Amino acid sequence: MFSNMTPVVKGIIILNVVFYIGTVFIAPGLYDTFALHFFEDPRFHFWQPITHMFMHDSANFLHILMNMYVLAIFGPPLERWMGNNKFIFFYLSSGIGAYLLTTGIDYYEYVTWSSEAIEAGASQAIVNQQLFGTVSDPNFWGVMVGASGCTFGVLAGFAFLYPNVKLQILFIPFPIAAKWLIGAYFAYETIATLGITGVQDNIGHAAHVGGAIVGFIITWYWKRNSMDKYRWD
Repeated sequence: MFSNMTPVVKGIIILNVVFYIGTVFIAPGLYDTFALHFFEDPRFHFWQPITHMFMHDSANFLHILMNMYVLAIFGPPLERWMGNNKFIFFYLSSGIGAYLLTTGIDYYEYVTWSSEAIEAGASQAIVNQQLFGTVSDPNFWGVMVGASGCTFGVLAGFAFLYPNVKLQILFIPFPIAAKWLIGAYFAYETIATLGITGVQDNIGHAAHVGGAIVGFIITWYWKRNSMDKYRWD
């Protein structure tokens, strides 16, 4: 697997590992600085929409392991097709798509809760303190970390370019075409984002959907316009 690694995919994996080791074991105080907070939260910084893509759950090693495994498997074919620089743009754009959809949903909830509290007589300052707490004692939604939005963009791009490639999944005794397996995964994430499953977990389903949508659109557009013929590198 790793013998066929492309340079950008390899670099991204290394960067994720460096961030993980650095913020979990060496300088844990930086974890909160690089993780993504809601933009109304006092802990938010302008670099977090980018840096959160290279951060992972400090309490769950499988989070980074699975994301990097998916990237290592499905990233190289896309990078070879797109070229190095275009893959960087594609990867980061998928992460931004994940951020925008998640933040949009969070903002809707924030406005709804704020409006209800203000109508009940609370001031905006009190509402913000109740929702966000303080820098040292936060109360708002948990931070957003992980490359999942980016890797879902990679999965969507792969399924579009190579829809009939057979994929073998653990515990399933037969291979499944990429378009069906990844498509079913996307459908589940969409349902989970809408809250239809009723399952309460700590997974950023909206980030997965946002990343997949952007990844699909970029791949579709470049393929439709034969952009693979015009390398940036």
